[in-house]
Amino acid sequence: MKRVTIGDVAAHAGVSTATVSRVLNGGLVAESTAARVWEAAESLGYSPNALTRSIFAGRSSTIGVIIRDLSSPFYLDLIRGIDEVAAASDSPVMLANTYRRADREAAQVRAMDQQRVRGLIITADETADSQARRMAENGTPCVIVARNPPGLHSVSLDDVAAGELMAAHLADCGRSRVGVVSGRNRPTQVKRVTGLRQGLVERGLPEPEEVLVENEDEVDAAVGSLLHRNDTVVCTTGRLTVSVHTALTARGLKMPDDIGFLTMDDFPWASTLGISVVAQPAYEMGRRAAELVVEEPAVPVRIVFQPTLIARGSCGSGT
Repeated sequence: MKRVTIGDVAAHAGVSTATVSRVLNGGLVAESTAARVWEAAESLGYSPNALTRSIFAGRSSTIGVIIRDLSSPFYLDLIRGIDEVAAASDSPVMLANTYRRADREAAQVRAMDQQRVRGLIITADETADSQARRMAENGTPCVIVARNPPGLHSVSLDDVAAGELMAAHLADCGRSRVGVVSGRNRPTQVKRVTGLRQGLVERGLPEPEEVLVENEDEVDAAVGSLLHRNDTVVCTTGRLTVSVHTALTARGLKMPDDIGFLTMDDFPWASTLGISVVAQPAYEMGRRAAELVVEEPAVPVRIVFQPTLIARGSCGSGT
């Protein structure tokens, strides 16, 4: 069947296409005329062209979301929070996954700008900040998640506090030698290790031993190098949790008797496996990021959430 056009609606309502356009876009039209146009549109099953409407408005109603890595459980709850706010404001969500590649991040920001999105939520690294600032200067709200770059809205976690929570829990559990597996070049993880180090030193415990990995393929060797000197392994990113846990259990190690294990970000199987985590309120972070797009504050807003410890016994008894 032929798609119903704005001309069909105009002919059915007995008005011009310009009048139909004004009605559909909220322009000033006599109440009786608007009612006739809406009745015609409904009876014909007319669906307004979102692309055309965005051209007249200067931008679309779509909220763009650029995610670094959908394999991380953190991002799934983040997207759920974004989507709920977007749906409530009649905004579809355009999602892009960059697979942790800086070139894809920059390309996706450019693509979102070309699509004239209503607003942009980014979890990319610093390489995308300059483009995001240009978009913000041109009137598109941009929100950075997990970092606090100057001049842009941001929603993040207090990562130093997350590390301090880890230190406090490990000390309460009687853990004294801590090995850490972290991803490379991630400011959030650097801050978590800083908090962990400070917390351990303040309690008279040795500084943690850290091994940096690029991807999951390097995790097994990293874990193996830490086991000779440490009674606990800490993972500073939820993305590597499964790989670190697998590396420990593949060696026949039981938690907490043989080794302690503490990681970031809660996920559905964590409770079943008895893994203690420091959780981020990802859902609420997603909601606030989307609300900043919808509300469009005149000046950059910085929102920092606090982490929560969920103790399940993988480090032993303690608070």
